Amino acid sequence: MVLSKFLTQLHQSIERAKEYIGLRETQAKPTRLSRIGLGLTGLFSVVAGLWLVAFGPSIVAMLVLAIGLAGFGLFNLTFSFRKNLTLSRANQLSLVGNLVLFIWLYVVASRLLYVSYSTDTVVGTYMGILRVLQLQSPYGFSIKPLLDRFGFSPSFYTPGVDGSFDFHLAYPSLSFLSIVPFYLLGLHDVRDTVFIFHIMSILTIFALAPARLKSISVLPFTLFSIVIAGSWTDSIWAFFLVLTAVLWIRHPKASWVSLGLAVAVKQIAIVIAPFLLLRLWKETPYHGLRSLTRSVGLMLSAFFLPNLPFIIYSPGSWWADVMAPFLPNAPAQVPGGIGLSGFLLDLGIALPSSFFLVLMGGVSGILFYLYAKHYRGLNSIVFAFPILIFFFYYRSFPNYMAYWLFPLVLELCRLGGPNLRLAFTTRLPSIAWRPPTGTFLRILRQRLTPSVMVVMTLTVIFAGVSGAYINQASNPRTAIQINGVMDPDSIGSATVINVTVTNLLATPVLPIFFVKYSFLTYFWASNSTSPLNRGSASSYVITAPDALSAVPRGDQFHIVIYDKLTGQLLGESTSWKSDIPALSLENPMLKWWVLDPSVGTRVPFNWKLSFSNVDPVWSGIGPLGGVNGTSGVQMILNYTSSLGGVERLALSQRVLLNATSLSIHFNQSLTTNIATNLIFAASIADGTHTLYYIFSDRANQQTVTPYSTNTTVIIPTQRSQWKTITLSPQSIWNAQGWATPPQVTFTVFLESNSAGVFYASLDNISPV
Repeated sequence: MVLSKFLTQLHQSIERAKEYIGLRETQAKPTRLSRIGLGLTGLFSVVAGLWLVAFGPSIVAMLVLAIGLAGFGLFNLTFSFRKNLTLSRANQLSLVGNLVLFIWLYVVASRLLYVSYSTDTVVGTYMGILRVLQLQSPYGFSIKPLLDRFGFSPSFYTPGVDGSFDFHLAYPSLSFLSIVPFYLLGLHDVRDTVFIFHIMSILTIFALAPARLKSISVLPFTLFSIVIAGSWTDSIWAFFLVLTAVLWIRHPKASWVSLGLAVAVKQIAIVIAPFLLLRLWKETPYHGLRSLTRSVGLMLSAFFLPNLPFIIYSPGSWWADVMAPFLPNAPAQVPGGIGLSGFLLDLGIALPSSFFLVLMGGVSGILFYLYAKHYRGLNSIVFAFPILIFFFYYRSFPNYMAYWLFPLVLELCRLGGPNLRLAFTTRLPSIAWRPPTGTFLRILRQRLTPSVMVVMTLTVIFAGVSGAYINQASNPRTAIQINGVMDPDSIGSATVINVTVTNLLATPVLPIFFVKYSFLTYFWASNSTSPLNRGSASSYVITAPDALSAVPRGDQFHIVIYDKLTGQLLGESTSWKSDIPALSLENPMLKWWVLDPSVGTRVPFNWKLSFSNVDPVWSGIGPLGGVNGTSGVQMILNYTSSLGGVERLALSQRVLLNATSLSIHFNQSLTTNIATNLIFAASIADGTHTLYYIFSDRANQQTVTPYSTNTTVIIPTQRSQWKTITLSPQSIWNAQGWATPPQVTFTVFLESNSAGVFYASLDNISPV
């Protein structure tokens, strides 16, 4: 009896699995979309594999995997053109191909491109996990110590308009509680758990999509693996939104619970709630207000349940971190992003955050009306409305919009495309034998309302922006004049800007400066903290806090100014070009340091740090003179390999060959032993030829040893003393008869094949 029941359940599970991957359509012919989906899956795999082979690191295992991925992608691409292809086989190959591609992209990105965390959001989540495991509430604690531990640069911080930075966990408790079980199981990299939620969303979408759409249903999410590796954690609340869409028809109560859990991960998920309440009202008119009240209660209960322990433990801290920042009277953060606010800033139009909040409310109201009026035509794209709404948010970052694609794609697959023609086209009156009944206003409302609403929406947006801009231009608070940009440390980006500000208000102001040259707006420090009196003008020297916020050479930028005393927007400068001169070698004093996520540590800006057979826990680089050092690099190589081989630590930069005439000021603590590869050296390489300069404390005179593809120059030095060495490689390069390459890689490296701890210090690599 038990065996029979088990076999029955097994058979049912197998049938469900067959339906999931489309095995039941064994004879059905694939649709054009199925073939396109399979072909694109193969094409993406081929491109990803070839990219790593061409530009990735020369790691044998990784290259083998890349070639394997490209081969599998080529197989799928070719198979999509076969005449005897079935719908079942197309879906199977598409599922396997996409899963392999997604996992491969994530592994490559998280282990090669972004070794360490690169957003304060994921660091805040990590702190939440650690505090919970210590039976503490993370709210009220600063994440600044963790940011410092991970080597974060100030450009990664979240700035406010008053010049302060937000160092608190700003999201509800499920953002980290959902990761705790996986952390206890050994997944200590938060991104790995986020990727698991991502894959669960993908599998759910593929499972519920119709067979004819399965192969194309997950293609929009190809690049999400890379952004997850780049420390976006939004896949968690997106997963609960997918569950909300999945459970809506058969389990509406559970659907509202899932929505509440999504809000308990990230507050922005609440934006969809009014539209889903309207959908519920349309679908269950016989329940009315009672059904709406019950649904809202379930959503709020699901939100507060995981947050309740933290509310009880520290209600003030929880409120200050989770709720207060989103209230209208909270200090605003700096605008930016890829939405309307970012576009306007690029045009020199700086508007206060309150304007965008009002605009969001207006757009939400118009979309709500259109959805109510044309519910059947727009029902399948209800999850697209938040994308439009957040386009008008004053911090319209890509993740606020992109992750609504998950429930949106699922609903489009299940419900079909929207009937936009019915919803948005104007039906003009036509000649009829019998005139339409009703008053003129009623006829006009019925036939022209959709188009009128669209026109009204665009009119409100343009009128609001134009009116706000005209008001700003006619009543300026300040006059801003950029006097010049400078690059005093030769890093290839503008780190100093001289700007004159004139206060046109009747009250004193204290300018806070921000510079925008990408979709982000960066805080810059000022040389003055004194208020600027009314009618007064003052010149300020503002400085980038790190090299990532410096304006790259040739880029256009704007300066946005706020008043620290009131938090109000004072104005925005006109566009200015970072017209600093071109450099032969960037950051020669090794002064500016930034976090390089690809190696997981801070490195000199515009220099590339690379390891070979090295344990980065014991070996690496640091500022000369410790964390308070202002310039220079100390290289530390701790030979710990139990397998033997050469350990290597290198700093490199791509330059022109004629830019490699350099003066290097260094100090080596090691005794050179070429036989055991214990050397401190420099090299110039073009990929085919290499010129080595070995700094040896055992040599008495300079020697040059040429070979067919490389040449070694041994330069005598003294151990444990600072010494300046001048390199003139172009004459030696030309003497070998080697062709002049467009660019070469200049490298300074420390390597060893013998046990010990070895140091080499540099404080200047200057062009001669």
